[in-house]
Amino acid sequence: MAPRRDEDPPEPSGGRPAGPARRGRLWARLTGPDRPVSEAHASLSYYALLISTLFLLTFGLIMVFSVQSVTIAASGGSAFTAFLRYLVIAGVGLVVMVATSRIGRVWIQRLAVPALLLAAVLQSLVLVPSLATCAGGNCNWVRLPIVGQAQPSEFIKLALALYIGWVAARHRERLRGGWGVVLFVFVPAGAAIGLVMRGGDLGTVVILALLMAGALWMGGLGKTWFVGLFTAGMIAFGGATMLSANRRARIMAWLHPEAADPLDVGYQPLHGRYALGTGGWAGVGPGSSRQKWGYLTQADSDYIFAVLGEEFGLVGTLLVMGLFAVVGWCCLRIMRRSQDLYVGVVTGGIMCWIIGQALVNIGVVVGILPVLGVPLPLISAGGSSLVFVLAAIGVLLSFARNEPGAERAFATHGGAVRRTLAVISTRRRNRA
Repeated sequence: MAPRRDEDPPEPSGGRPAGPARRGRLWARLTGPDRPVSEAHASLSYYALLISTLFLLTFGLIMVFSVQSVTIAASGGSAFTAFLRYLVIAGVGLVVMVATSRIGRVWIQRLAVPALLLAAVLQSLVLVPSLATCAGGNCNWVRLPIVGQAQPSEFIKLALALYIGWVAARHRERLRGGWGVVLFVFVPAGAAIGLVMRGGDLGTVVILALLMAGALWMGGLGKTWFVGLFTAGMIAFGGATMLSANRRARIMAWLHPEAADPLDVGYQPLHGRYALGTGGWAGVGPGSSRQKWGYLTQADSDYIFAVLGEEFGLVGTLLVMGLFAVVGWCCLRIMRRSQDLYVGVVTGGIMCWIIGQALVNIGVVVGILPVLGVPLPLISAGGSSLVFVLAAIGVLLSFARNEPGAERAFATHGGAVRRTLAVISTRRRNRA
């Protein structure tokens, strides 16, 4: 018998607890019983997520080379050498993605707490002057042996999503409110986010807040907590903005773009809009951007979407946004088809991280949001960001491989491929 609308739905046998009563209908839509699906549909989340990720990564490699072929060559370096290094980083990220997709859900959960501790330790290295590296007031990079320059805050994003999922799965009553959620979630998460804020990276703090919101919402945290956290977050954001002259200038340039100094704080947003306007419908062509020739100082990172719009036009930007929409849809499908609370919470956090960060970056470029300095996932240059986003995609692929009917579908496909290769090999031997 279906539960009444004014009551919590009963807890399914798979282990996911019912959501709050006032959220019952939404929860039922997301976590309702699965209908019988064909083997092709059972593996749809996996293949759609994998293909859209590879297309976004390909777009990113094209754009990074397009920009670096100008910026690095202008400084006397070799654009091919720099791109080859970035290509190696992308290859490492793909290996990490594939390896993570093969890890079982149980082991992913077991690695949550050690991952957050390791990420916090690495992030604390930004407090060591001899290891920290700063750029534009942001000191969230560290120099590590063998690895080189890295950004531990990207690791914190993934670790935090895994950790909140661990709390929800192992201590689900702690997310109902009270001191439990404070001690188990807000204290460790606040310590990690505080280390990021200590380095001056307000943009990453905003993304971490979005990630936590998505994970805690799927964990069943009450609306009252969200109202309080949103209010406290806005107060903290306002305080952090007012205490920094650079951030105040960015906010004022966003509120009053006509009054912003076009040679100072208003320079980057202005030329970003120039790039998008120049692109038109179909763009000026791959590699033909004008704004990347020294006009956009962050052309390969924060403002790469502007260069993409200039070279590929509105069609290219809509294609990239559509691919991110597919990634978001895959996340929603994984959450709906899984009856595991851990899977739902981690997937919700990763979705808000990747899709939220993409929306923030695009919003900054088109002028909807003030400049926050966050890269476009899978598109912008950045080794740490690329590797850990691909690692997060690997976690989602692991969850997708365990959807109802997916394991059987993969086994059937694998058997069909082996039989086909066996037939081809036999025919070749007979011909020989």
